[in-house]
Amino acid sequence: MKFLMLLCLLLSMSVTAAEFYVSPNGNDSDTGSFDAPFKTVVRARDVARSTSELVTVYLREGRYVLDETVVFGLQDGNATYTAFEDEKPVITSARPVTGWKKAKGSLWVADTPEGVEDFKVMFDGDRMLERARSRGFQSPQQKFKTFATRNTALPEDRPLLRRLEFPAGEIKAWDNIGDVEAFFCGVPWTFNISTIEKVDEENNIAWLKYEGNTPPSTTPKPYNPSYIENHISVLDQPGEWCVNTKTRKIHYWPVNGEPGDNICVPTLTEFFRVEGGIDYDGSKDTPVKGLAFKGLTFTQGNRYSWWDDHKGWGIQHDWDKFDHGNALLRFRGAEDCLVENCRFINSGNSAIRLDLHAQNITIQNNLIDRVGHMGILLCGYGPGTKDVNKNNRIVNNLIRRTGELIWHGHAIFVWQSGENVIANNHIREVPRKAIGLCGVRGAIFMEGKKVDWDEASKTIRWDELGCEIFTDEDGTLQSRLLPYLHARNNLVEGNYVYRGRTKIGDGACLNVSGAGTGNVLRRNMLSMVLGNGMRCDDWQQGTTFTENLILSGGVVHKGKNDLINNIFVNSRINFSLYPDQQPDPGSKVQNNLFYFTRDNIIPYTGRESQSIKTPQSLDVENNLYFCESKIDHLEKFLAGWQAKGVDAGSKVADPLFAKKVDLTVEARPDDYLLAKNSPALKMGFKQIDTSKIGLTDEYPATLLAEVFPSKRGTCVSGTAKVVASSKANGDTSKLVKPAANMTAVFETKVEEQPFVVIELEKEVPVDGLEIVADHKDRQNHLRGLTVWTSCDQKHWVEIWRADPYHIAMGRDWLVKPYEVRPAKYVKIGLRPKADLPFQPEDERMKMGKYTLKLNHVGIYSSAL
Repeated sequence: MKFLMLLCLLLSMSVTAAEFYVSPNGNDSDTGSFDAPFKTVVRARDVARSTSELVTVYLREGRYVLDETVVFGLQDGNATYTAFEDEKPVITSARPVTGWKKAKGSLWVADTPEGVEDFKVMFDGDRMLERARSRGFQSPQQKFKTFATRNTALPEDRPLLRRLEFPAGEIKAWDNIGDVEAFFCGVPWTFNISTIEKVDEENNIAWLKYEGNTPPSTTPKPYNPSYIENHISVLDQPGEWCVNTKTRKIHYWPVNGEPGDNICVPTLTEFFRVEGGIDYDGSKDTPVKGLAFKGLTFTQGNRYSWWDDHKGWGIQHDWDKFDHGNALLRFRGAEDCLVENCRFINSGNSAIRLDLHAQNITIQNNLIDRVGHMGILLCGYGPGTKDVNKNNRIVNNLIRRTGELIWHGHAIFVWQSGENVIANNHIREVPRKAIGLCGVRGAIFMEGKKVDWDEASKTIRWDELGCEIFTDEDGTLQSRLLPYLHARNNLVEGNYVYRGRTKIGDGACLNVSGAGTGNVLRRNMLSMVLGNGMRCDDWQQGTTFTENLILSGGVVHKGKNDLINNIFVNSRINFSLYPDQQPDPGSKVQNNLFYFTRDNIIPYTGRESQSIKTPQSLDVENNLYFCESKIDHLEKFLAGWQAKGVDAGSKVADPLFAKKVDLTVEARPDDYLLAKNSPALKMGFKQIDTSKIGLTDEYPATLLAEVFPSKRGTCVSGTAKVVASSKANGDTSKLVKPAANMTAVFETKVEEQPFVVIELEKEVPVDGLEIVADHKDRQNHLRGLTVWTSCDQKHWVEIWRADPYHIAMGRDWLVKPYEVRPAKYVKIGLRPKADLPFQPEDERMKMGKYTLKLNHVGIYSSAL
């Protein structure tokens, strides 16, 4: 017994742990104890280097304002940086803007804080403010010889990448033209931002400082005009601001009359970087190991900009840049690390990056909300033999409103990274993709080493490939490239996606393109997405889509990729192909279930080229089709294909869901369980385990409350009185009652500024609202949706407004007020059309009847 006690004592001594404490009120000259904490994370890191023990650094409540990026190197492993108990330490780089003075009209002016030189975003507390933006303009389409990417193919055409033509008077040669930026979608799937270098007013041409992904008006679209930002001449909306770096003056038009006390501007884009020993040209890196970050909040970072030599460093379509420090938390040469229970919110660029060598890193139970670019990016080495970005876990995170500034920002983007698990994430309200798996597509390799201005061209490790250009005379290029495409064998499962691809066209919510083989997308649910739901895009093979609930968007299918055991509701498969890519027939399209509530949709469409036809070249069989309203068109559709030898064993029959399909209520995964006597099950369809879709019970309730108002307060509107500016249909009293479904219960008449006012029983702080318009998506007439509060109905304060820039508006909103204010009255209404930030001819101004049409309003307060 004594021996065992001694052994336990020796073992406990051999794994001792050191603890240090940090507080914004601390002192770096102190000992770092609980009673005498350090002031900075840097000091705690440096002291921790002197011990060989496992280290825990506790961060106390408060704001930690960084002057420079905190770098954790090889000597900083085996350490945990965590919030102390339930406290909320906040990591930021923002400096307060003070000394506001009244300027002309509604504008206020203040000086840029000392030590701040360049910033692209400004904040008012927990809100990113809108920078002054023009109302948009269209440019004539540019004609030139293109690569497959729509980039300029000829060196002599590269000046077109910087040439932006504009209507007369739209842009001028202002004194501070170097502060003005142009925003444009040269093609529908990318969003470009560049400083303007000079302006030719006579010819109406602006020359950009940085080359675009494509020329600015390669394929103009009416829903994606070009804009300019950050000049006082376009500061024409409440809530907007701009800065003149020559005069160092910031101008601001406050929404509620006067600037708040929490206005600040950032100094950093990258806050924490875990930096190992990277041997870029060699075969082996030395990673930092064993770092953990828990319970921390990262907020108020800057937005990054391109640079003179950026062309060729962009990863697919320049959606981000290779090996670049533009995220709040970045791992670059790391293994066995953890990010847990952290908040990445209200910031100008990306939340998290895993660059180059990154293995066994777990990112779980975090909140990413309202960030300017990517949510989480995994970015390995370019094509070659060095494959060291792998085996990471991105699980159980809530990711919302990425791409707030750079509209092609994905929730999760995986480039040249494999064998990762991306599971049980809840992704909602994102402007581009929810999850993308990508590599470098074959066309780039056929351009060769000499072409260094196309996407990802500079990332290719040509020495490891043993050549300087690839050809495809025998049609085997795609197979020959597979050893160098490292985005392989990823498992994407159990993710819930609600409203994706809302601002940028093309692509899909779940997208695989130019990646390796063995990727599996399983048991994911897509609801209310715009455009395509899932897509195997160009230069892709060996992907399996299975057990997914595709409730909108459907699937675009290219290449040899399998679709097995999925449920499609009011969506279909578009079989597509491109003749310059390797013909590879034999995709399995089997045991899928198609359910339609309307009769204007067919299950799939095909496409033909000289070398291949779809769906004839695919193994399509044992699928089940049904339409609620009628089935004769489906029977005719199926008979036609079966006569051509396609779709053997498939049937038209009611699949018999256990619950009646009701599209007027919010969809839940378990709505699509099949009854035991379902004919689909008899045909070989396997019941989908819907219990494994979405966030698990482990997700922190405190982070759920950050997004969902009902989780952070008590409903105070159930007995409220409601009056409206007018009535066309319905009953206002039903707006605050529990709703059986999401069908609108009240609508105003057509008015310039329709509204409803909800009178609460007593004055309470308003922490949030849930607003539901109707069960149908695309409620475009609500672009001007706004919420105001008042204590007396005389003085109204705006607390929230909807983002109007979506291609199509949603049907429901989770409202987090700019600030929590006491209120007796809550007004929900539409701003006048003339106040919306668009030109009259903009496609987004086509809104139909300008009425306020609502189903339900819930108002929540944490005071009760």
